[in-house]
Amino acid sequence: MDHHEDECRVGAENHGKQDEEEAAARLEEMKKSVESKMALRQSNMNPERPDSGFLRTLDSSIKRNTAVIKKLKQINEEQREGLMEDLRGVNLSKFVSEAVTAICDAKLRSSDIQAAVQICSLLHQRYKDFSPSLTQGLLKVFFPGKSGDDLDADKNLKAMKKRSTLKLLLELYFVGVIEDSGIFMNIIKDLTNLEHLKDRDTTQTNMTLLASFARQGRIFLGLSFSGQEIYEEFFKGLNITTDQKKFFRKAFHTYYDAAAELLQSEHASLRQMEHENAKILNARGELSDENVSSYEKLRKSYDHLYRNISSLAEAFDMQPPVMPEDGHTTRVTTGEDASAPASGKDSVLEALWDDEDTRAFYEGLPDLRAFVPAVLLGEAEPKVNEQSAKMQEQQTELAPESDQRQQATQDTTEVSADSGTLQEGKNLDRGKDKEEKDKEKTKDMDKEKGKDKDADKKGENEKEKLKGLEKTKDMDKEKGKEKDSDKKGKMKRRN
Repeated sequence: MDHHEDECRVGAENHGKQDEEEAAARLEEMKKSVESKMALRQSNMNPERPDSGFLRTLDSSIKRNTAVIKKLKQINEEQREGLMEDLRGVNLSKFVSEAVTAICDAKLRSSDIQAAVQICSLLHQRYKDFSPSLTQGLLKVFFPGKSGDDLDADKNLKAMKKRSTLKLLLELYFVGVIEDSGIFMNIIKDLTNLEHLKDRDTTQTNMTLLASFARQGRIFLGLSFSGQEIYEEFFKGLNITTDQKKFFRKAFHTYYDAAAELLQSEHASLRQMEHENAKILNARGELSDENVSSYEKLRKSYDHLYRNISSLAEAFDMQPPVMPEDGHTTRVTTGEDASAPASGKDSVLEALWDDEDTRAFYEGLPDLRAFVPAVLLGEAEPKVNEQSAKMQEQQTELAPESDQRQQATQDTTEVSADSGTLQEGKNLDRGKDKEEKDKEKTKDMDKEKGKDKDADKKGENEKEKLKGLEKTKDMDKEKGKEKDSDKKGKMKRRN
């Protein structure tokens, strides 16, 4: 028992050490990331831009610059080093606006943001007018104006573009390419406008952007970071005033409260519709297609709103809103899936699980033996017992070996005798087969001779027939000649 407890304690200590090592590795990686950002910000805040004489020594051809600008539309981590090497070898002083447009049009993923930050830092350190042009170009994603192209654009693509652009703007601000923090006040003021709550698609997009901003830019809201000591020196150089932090907190909390009220209102509407559907099911036994579609639409809208508000609350380090429970109604999915209510109840029971993934999570229990060592589960026996069991098995296996050898010799003799008798039987069968084959050959020869005789007889008969036909033809010719001679004699007599 003591041995088992010692092993459990050792296993727990090993797991604790492993967790500590992983935490230390994450902390070290975080330190390296912060140090690299601080060094990059120092270079961007005090750039040593080359003079015009140095830029003239670089490639200024339109063909080469156009090729490099096209690559800026496809920024990613894999091509970062090659693209930065190309940018160091060309003179883009006359093509800064084209380079800014290409970067603003690039479809960046989350994994490509750091590569874009490195490239923008290089261009910022070389060309003075790059940073202001880039800031204006990126802000057009949030304030596009009244162009017709923006109205026809796909809403999902617009939402993804806003999300990646907001992340890029924050990272550029952290490394010193963008120095004005006021641009984020304008963006947040627009995203938290309560008028947008009337449009559900816009509300969903804005909540996603606000949650992303709160997670990435916690310093703007005055929220603490994990590993605060590491980030304290990093954020010390950012000129975010106390008034700005108050503005961001007020805007976020006002919007969150309004969204929570909307969620409660939609929750009440959903419960009311479920109550009405339950009455219809009690009276008719099924729901009409119109009722089902309207309910599903409201249910999806409520679920999306609840998920977005919960994500926003998590980013604020707050608890998500709790909706009041109504014991009289439950979720009604469709008329086919809903079961008939029991007597004395006004509710329709819903399925236990929302989807297959949830059901598999709760019902598909993992096998602990695959994850936990057998020693911790108490299934491993002492090694002494295992060795004694192995010795007993070896002794029991050695005892019957002699008997097995004798039995094997007897079996071999019997097999040899049986093989001899089988060989004799095979020889007799072969002799019988030869006699039968000879008889069949003689029969075939007799048949062929009979066929030849019949053919000869047929040939002779045909020859005799031909001779008879020739004789009849000769007789007919002679008769014809006699008739002709008689006719000639009669004619002479008349004359």
